[in-house]
Formats: sequence, structure tokens, C-alpha cells
Amino acid sequence: MAFTLAVHSAKGGTGKTSIAVNLAAAYALEGKNVCLLDVDVRGPSLYSIFKPETSFWMNNLLSGERGIKDAIHDVSKKYGTEGKFFVGCSNPDINEIREIARKDRNWQSNALRNLINGKKELGKKKIDIIIFDTSPGVEYESINAVAASDMVLIVHNTSIACHSCTDQMIKGIYAPLNKQCAIIDNMCHDNVLKLSEDKRFGIDVITRVPCMCEVATRNDEILSLTDPEHAFSRAINGMKAKIDRLYL
Repeated sequence: MAFTLAVHSAKGGTGKTSIAVNLAAAYALEGKNVCLLDVDVRGPSLYSIFKPETSFWMNNLLSGERGIKDAIHDVSKKYGTEGKFFVGCSNPDINEIREIARKDRNWQSNALRNLINGKKELGKKKIDIIIFDTSPGVEYESINAVAASDMVLIVHNTSIACHSCTDQMIKGIYAPLNKQCAIIDNMCHDNVLKLSEDKRFGIDVITRVPCMCEVATRNDEILSLTDPEHAFSRAINGMKAKIDRLYL
């Protein structure tokens, strides 16, 4: 049965998409069968990275118009991964984003059911790891992804606003949903990298990723594939090892 990770953050700009993409690629590189799904339907990013030829999107899955097999694309050969690597993109067209923003709670409830059904279908396809790249904050789509996941990876930065909002998310969403969580400190400066705390808000801090402007300038690459010895790639692999050891 597939293990599902929701990569989430309380605020935007924490680098969660980079974490989600590189973690998914690292798992596929080592031989796991992986499916990376863009459920950030209000600010989709994965299409700009993978650019698959597609007629159907995660939007079609969430609306119930199509099943998961129509919404995902095999990029294993393109990236030379040992395991299967599937990607499902949300539609980046501005009109589609506006349409999603108008959806009511009834639609969102149905979208959660469709997402869970898609997850079950992926399990039948012998997918080992599903990773949701979520929208930040408390949009319905984010909460649906958290609800459908087995574990939440909370991408955190050092800003006061992010710290305060993360505390609220833990108390108001993750804890009531009884979700297993782990914290990733991303874009850390030296003073944070030197911290010895292994827990925050009572949750494991599993890695600290250094602040590296170079990661942003190389955003046309998946560094865990193209440059596995890069400090960012090493941090991703260390994170993966801890997830495997502590939670899988």
C-alpha cells in the first residue's frame, strides 16, 4: 500500500515545491515507485517544471471528470530513474485557477473523495510513495491533501510569521486530524543550522536545509537527479533516510 506524504507549509515562500519535487525524485532514483501530485490548484508549479504533454489535469481528477490514470504522466525515462516516476500536474491556466477559487464546500467535499479514490487506485498500480505538493495555509485543497495523507512534512522557515502560523496549523488542523508530522527547516542561515533542538512544537525536526541562492537560480533542474553531491541534494537524501527509518 502506498505511503502518502503531504508537503505543506503555513505560509508561502518556504520552498515546499522544491522539497516535494526533489524528495520524489530521490525516492524514484533509488528504485521506489513514486507519484508526485500537484494539489496546489490555486498556484500550480509542477507543470512549469515537468512540462508533460497532457489533455487532463489534477483539476479533472478532483472534479470527478477523470480518474487518476488520466491525470498522471510517466516521466521515468525522461529522468532515468530506477523506479517508476509519475507526475500529476494542476492546470496553470488563469481561467482554470479562477474557476477553482469559486468552488463551494460541497465541491470540495467531493474533491476529497475523488482524491482518496485516486490514492487507492495508485496503490493498485504498486506505487510505493505518493507525495502531495500542497498549497500553503488553510485553503480547502490544502486541508483535503492533509486529510488524505499518512504524514505531513511541514516546511518551515525562520520568520516570526511562519513560526506563529505553523503553531496555529498544528493546533487547529494537524492535531485534530491526528496527523503524524515532521518539520523541515528550509533556507536556514548559519545561526539556525547551529541549533541543537530536535523538536519544535513537540514535533520532530528531521532536517535543516541551508539557505542557498544557487537553488533558486538552478530551478530548471531537479538537483537530487542532476547534482546528487550538491548540499541541497545531500539534505534531501538525509531527510529521506530519516523518513524511512523513523516513519515508514
